[in-house]
Amino acid sequence: MRTYLFLLFFLFLTLVVHAQNSIQGKVEDENSNEPLAGVNIYLENRSQGTISDSDGNFTLDVSENPPFVLMFSIVGYQTQKLTIENNTSLIKVKMKEQTYLGDEVIVSASRVEENVLLSPVSVEKMDIRDINSSPTASFYDALANIKGVDMNVQSFLFKFPTTRGFNGETNYRVNQLIDGIDNAPPGLSFAAGNIFGLNPLDVESVELIMGASSALYGPGGMNGTILMTGKNPFDYQGLSASLQTGIMNLGSDETSPTPMVDFNFRYAKAISKKLAFKVTAGYIRALDWVASDYRNRIDYNNPNIDPYTNPGYDGVNVYGDDVIVPVNLKDQAPIIADGAAQEQNLVPGTPEYDAEYQRIINLIPDQLVTRTGYKEKDLIDYNTENLRGTIGLNYRLNSATELAFNGGFARGSSVYTAQNRFALKNFQALHGKIELKNNNYFLRAWATNENAGDTYDLGSATLRLNEEWKSSEDWYTDYIGSFVTNHVFFGNSLDISYNLARATADNRYSNGNILSPNDPVHRPLPGEPEFDSIWNELIAKPVNDGGALVIDHSSMYQFEGMYDFSHLFKSLGMQFGASYRLYSINTNGTVFFDKPGEPIYQSQYGMYGQLIETFFSDRLKLTLSGRYDKNSKFEGQITPRMSAVYSLDKDKTHNVRCSAQTAFRFASTADQWVDLSLGELQFNGTQFDFRVIGGNEEVQQAYGLRNNPVFALSGNNPFTGTPESEPYSLPIFRPETVQALEIGYKGLYMQKLLMVDAYFYHNTYDGFHAKQALVLNPGGASENRFITTISSEEPVVTYGWALGIDSFLPGGYLVKTNISNNSLDENSNQPEGYQTRFNTPKNRLNISLANYHVVKNIGFNISWHWQQSYLWQSDFGTSTIPAYNTLDAQLSVKLPKWSSVVKVGGANILNQYYTTGLGNASIGGLYYVQVTFDEFLN
Repeated sequence: MRTYLFLLFFLFLTLVVHAQNSIQGKVEDENSNEPLAGVNIYLENRSQGTISDSDGNFTLDVSENPPFVLMFSIVGYQTQKLTIENNTSLIKVKMKEQTYLGDEVIVSASRVEENVLLSPVSVEKMDIRDINSSPTASFYDALANIKGVDMNVQSFLFKFPTTRGFNGETNYRVNQLIDGIDNAPPGLSFAAGNIFGLNPLDVESVELIMGASSALYGPGGMNGTILMTGKNPFDYQGLSASLQTGIMNLGSDETSPTPMVDFNFRYAKAISKKLAFKVTAGYIRALDWVASDYRNRIDYNNPNIDPYTNPGYDGVNVYGDDVIVPVNLKDQAPIIADGAAQEQNLVPGTPEYDAEYQRIINLIPDQLVTRTGYKEKDLIDYNTENLRGTIGLNYRLNSATELAFNGGFARGSSVYTAQNRFALKNFQALHGKIELKNNNYFLRAWATNENAGDTYDLGSATLRLNEEWKSSEDWYTDYIGSFVTNHVFFGNSLDISYNLARATADNRYSNGNILSPNDPVHRPLPGEPEFDSIWNELIAKPVNDGGALVIDHSSMYQFEGMYDFSHLFKSLGMQFGASYRLYSINTNGTVFFDKPGEPIYQSQYGMYGQLIETFFSDRLKLTLSGRYDKNSKFEGQITPRMSAVYSLDKDKTHNVRCSAQTAFRFASTADQWVDLSLGELQFNGTQFDFRVIGGNEEVQQAYGLRNNPVFALSGNNPFTGTPESEPYSLPIFRPETVQALEIGYKGLYMQKLLMVDAYFYHNTYDGFHAKQALVLNPGGASENRFITTISSEEPVVTYGWALGIDSFLPGGYLVKTNISNNSLDENSNQPEGYQTRFNTPKNRLNISLANYHVVKNIGFNISWHWQQSYLWQSDFGTSTIPAYNTLDAQLSVKLPKWSSVVKVGGANILNQYYTTGLGNASIGGLYYVQVTFDEFLN
């Protein structure tokens, strides 16, 4: 017994002595000797650590005996290593400012830490300094200045980046992960900008993999993966808050200048050496940019946008005037001529009848007629807002293992362009995550749930509004009758006859006055009680019940893990991982092919492995990765990746990289299951219906596309396109894959003051998911037109290159320049009505000049962006997007006494309005003042 007691006492004494091995010290700036707050001090290859306080002091209790290595890191300074040889009680560390390039550490390219110069694929990184110094109003907007990145701005909050082509209403081919959680709500299937993303005060870094990345990050990473990392509450403690206020919509033809406000808050605290928490909250509010493209979609070059003198006017951002049925006066001419001749008691077959018949036929113009629409700005509440909050709790089990619990909520109101324009009103998302993370492994489980709130389909609502106050059958009858009376019988000019015909059908003059007060039926105007009554009823009634309300309570759940075996080998790197995901698609049949009370369940699983080995004194690094994924609706997919990085010099400052890999994606939720009517009406005894439906066989089968002859529609407008003579054969719907080849170079020159990064890529897509316009029963009693998603049987080829040069100049000036090129190899073998929707400018250029301290405590950043014009194709329409350029700038002043920074700046400060896609808002200048408080500001 004495022996046991002695051993227990000895063990206890050892633990106590071990726990009392305390290191104290102070961290200072090498040049100014000022204390540095918020410096991360930790054991090398361990999570055990602490941070320096506002005076630069720190205390670190170390659970092992010397010798060991302490790491000192903070953004803007060179990471320092300090070997502790004995139980030193007090140390002083001088940190040097980062004045050279190429020292960034990334994890995205290979899922393990590596220097950005040695990445096997093209990777861009934004750290805290980049984020804080960005001249754009938000860090997310700054992604547009990265080489090779396209930013589709649909409205003030709703925007998303794409790379290497296929910009559009979505960015299905780019994954966006936030601390491992997919930021794409399951119903949308793509990330809605940063509406459901990180609080800007909680962003540690943003890494963007350019190009294929499915091998490590799973389905969807066809053209890129964005990894956003939040701040650990152990490493970033204290209170942070920011208030940004500004003005926008200056010089707009549609509205007066309006204010915007953006408030963010973060608080983190280590309660003990093992337990820490963080809380974030943010709220942004503004009057959105106005979508004000009033060009005629039937003829973009026609300057006449007055429906009273241009009967076929179909405005881009005007709704209710859509050409669901191509009603052409010339097509009605035989009926009109016959009726008019018989009204004069002329007998068919007589010379008199034939002469009068032909006279009237000659008077009737070849003219399309559309109903009178409503401008978007008169229909929608442009007040846009975003409220979000998160809470996190981290527990350190030991020096290398951490358990984290995170939860978040976000709600937003914005406007989104898809098949129609959608008003996202009170759209909500909830997420939760639990993660066990070690230096060698992680296990993660998370869930996301979305709620569409009061979201409604703006286009469908307006079409149904017109049908509510007067059916199209009656409206066109009134229009044609008035036109014939005024033009054929009274001999009025075409313009006068068009004007009177529309005034008669609407019972409204062009100035809004009622034509016939005794007729109770007239076109309601926004703001009138009749309009408000019909409109409010429509947007509160579900789509499948004759309204426009979108219901979406979809969810997704994922469990995943990875183990890094590299520590078991001398030089070989080895990682293996797996994941399982379950979707619950629940829209009550309003948007997708599910039914009320019967969600669609869909699952997928995947597993991957990676080997990394170096050769020739670490000058050559070879990486081999592979992944297998299976979706319950599709065949399994294998995606290999091979890459090599060769260092041209022993210091590894000049590196050539090349990679060959396969990436893939299962079809998005929308591309599989969408079932949305864009308009239906009856005219001349024919029922017309135009729908957007998913590519899954069961959806197409339900509408008869798989067992009846269907015909491709010619041209870019499925409303007015004519059927091909031969039936169209629908291909098998399958996953989309890409064979991606890339070669690149990254090198440092002039003592690491200049960095060059260049790449060339070539992508070949197989089974490319594209849109196809089809018609069922053309010319029949029930003509149904569709846009559906297909797997292209012809390959789609894209290629491009990019060059970036960053340079530190004397005086601390940093110049960044990049140019990128993206091209689509046109394929003439595609069927009529087929759209690849590349939607990408061929050339883009970014130039920036920054100095973080041009004088003491004052810095600035100026950034210029230019991009070429390009062809835009979408469900919403086809048009050319003009070239544009923007200039962003900011000046920041540090106030150390108050631990604050004041930033004055503007995005698009020249206020040259531009748009990035057909139907999107017109973006003008945003001018702001921002005050940020950070308890550990240096």
